[in-house]
Amino acid sequence: MTASRYPLEVLEFAKVRDLLGRFLISPLGVAHLAGLVPFETPEKMARALAQAKDMHAWLAGGGRLPLGPLSDLRPRLEALAAGRRRLQAGDLADLLKLLRSTGRMRRVMTELPEYPALQDLGEKLPDLAALYQRLEAMVDERGELQNSASPKLATLRSDIQSLRQSIEALMQRLLEEPHIRRSLQSPQVSWRHGRPVLQVKPEGQRSVKGIFHDRSQSGQTVFVEPQAAVEPVNRLASLQADESAEIQRLLAELLREILAQLPQVYRSLSGLAWVDYTQARARLVSELGFSFPEQSEPGRFCLREARHPLLLKDLWEGKREVAEVLPEVVPLDLVLGMPFTMVVVTGPNTGGKTVALKTIGLLCLMAQAGMPVPAAEGTALPWVDGIFADIGDEQAIEQSLSTFSSHLTRIQNALSLAGPQSLVLLDELGAGTDPEEGGALGYAILEALHKKLVPCLASTHLGRLKDFAYQHEGVENGAMGFDAETLAPLYRLELGLPGHSNALHIAARVGIPASLVERAREILGHRDQSLEEMIGRVQSTRQAAEKQRREAEQTRLKVKTEERELEGRKEEVERKEGWLREEAEHFVDEELRAARDLLKEPLGQFRNAPRPYGERASGMLKLLDELLRTSSLGRRRDLYLETVKKGHMVYLPRYRRRCKVLKVDRKRRQLALEMGGLRVEVPFEDVSWLQPLDS
Repeated sequence: MTASRYPLEVLEFAKVRDLLGRFLISPLGVAHLAGLVPFETPEKMARALAQAKDMHAWLAGGGRLPLGPLSDLRPRLEALAAGRRRLQAGDLADLLKLLRSTGRMRRVMTELPEYPALQDLGEKLPDLAALYQRLEAMVDERGELQNSASPKLATLRSDIQSLRQSIEALMQRLLEEPHIRRSLQSPQVSWRHGRPVLQVKPEGQRSVKGIFHDRSQSGQTVFVEPQAAVEPVNRLASLQADESAEIQRLLAELLREILAQLPQVYRSLSGLAWVDYTQARARLVSELGFSFPEQSEPGRFCLREARHPLLLKDLWEGKREVAEVLPEVVPLDLVLGMPFTMVVVTGPNTGGKTVALKTIGLLCLMAQAGMPVPAAEGTALPWVDGIFADIGDEQAIEQSLSTFSSHLTRIQNALSLAGPQSLVLLDELGAGTDPEEGGALGYAILEALHKKLVPCLASTHLGRLKDFAYQHEGVENGAMGFDAETLAPLYRLELGLPGHSNALHIAARVGIPASLVERAREILGHRDQSLEEMIGRVQSTRQAAEKQRREAEQTRLKVKTEERELEGRKEEVERKEGWLREEAEHFVDEELRAARDLLKEPLGQFRNAPRPYGERASGMLKLLDELLRTSSLGRRRDLYLETVKKGHMVYLPRYRRRCKVLKVDRKRRQLALEMGGLRVEVPFEDVSWLQPLDS
């Protein structure tokens, strides 16, 4: 989808994006988040959602992301490439951190075969090991060149250190000479312009032979470089100049190597920022209770208990808990695309029509950017090739358009570009002009969109448009719930019937004289009154039915929960039964292994004995090995080990721990495992095909 400025701004996508920033780990992620827009293909949307799902599952299973607070290096690298900046120690230090993080991330994520989307993401990170090793060998954590950067630099720094020590020793000897000590203002060596000087009294300047450098502000001290120090300090300055030249040469060499791999470094920056964004999306599920929407067929939308993200701001900001915030926001349930492609929503002002339109639009944008959404499981959203929204009363001042004209301009954009894979959101269709003309124009607009099978959600006050759904297949009426007794909107979308304005009813309730209300009814006409009354009665009936439906649904969910609990208990019993069986068989297995090990040495001594004793000894050892191999435990173990690969986790009953597989040697029947940070090799016999009960 082309991320045009208007729909993103009107649907407030940037505000959601900013709220997500709290869940990012690094400044690098924050910098890249600003450029996030919905994906342009359904494949990219599906991949982003799969990555976030895998990240959530991996982190929930104890995974740890090796990602620190990385800086966004792109602006500095671009300036270096353009020659607008010199390579500095800070640049090298930050680049070293970036390359180290890239290597760690690549190693961790490419060894996650059970999370294919994350493994694929890890494989897309560039391999910059050679550049990292080069930098690590040359610079320290602060980005300063180390002595090992080149032999010449090491020699120069060694010579500088030795010469500096000689100069310091020389200056100390001079301080101890009696005739010089009497002339000093302070018995300490000072440095001026990189050269050592003595702090001499003005009257004692003739006693200290050397070069005058400076005078204190009070005039009570003159700074003199002793003559004996001039030549060694000159040599020190020459060595320091050579050191600086060698540093510049090495930095230029490093810069060439960095610029040669700049595209790969940019990929690393983008890749790690995306990993950060992915973990942030996963946290929305674990911390805020959001869910990953299913990706539905084009044109089909299904919202289950959806809430507008910005109404959950306290939840985003961590100020309140999920259980506190969610009950305060009425959820939206909506199906669009099957069997109807259009819903015309009517109802009183402040009833929530605009929020409903913005909710479906914003959740579509979030899903298309790979984000989970504030909705229940079962929510399904398609990839859309455009969201065309006419919401709000903004005037196109720069185009000298009136409010009504600006509405028509946006609607014309939808009529021209929207198709079956789009979503059109029209708020207060037909408003802003004469009601009769506005109603007729709105009717024609809905007809044009309906003919093109464009998924559309339109809200209106105009009675003429209430008839549209009854006269067209694939169109449904909707109403925002309203409590006639309390005069309060319920903010709940109810499909099947149009809403009514409730204007006369509200007028009577707030004290408008009854005679005026009755006169209004006369002017409105008996037919219109009857229609409104019929709608009111049907809506009351629907509300009662909806209440019963919700109660039945709660009962159904309770029964389903109890069924799941029973099923879980059954699985737990079966699992424990399996473990008891495994433990019994394991006991037999250990006894056989102990017997084999006990008999191995004495029987081995009989192998070379005369017939038939040697053959019998060998036969007994083979029999014990075969019993171990062909026992039910051994057979299950062999079948299980056929599926084990590098990166899998296996359980070792002997050590009571799960370990990561580093290598499988089927010929030697051994596994190389990572145990407590060490690499160990164990025989297949030590592995259990069952996982521990508490895993």
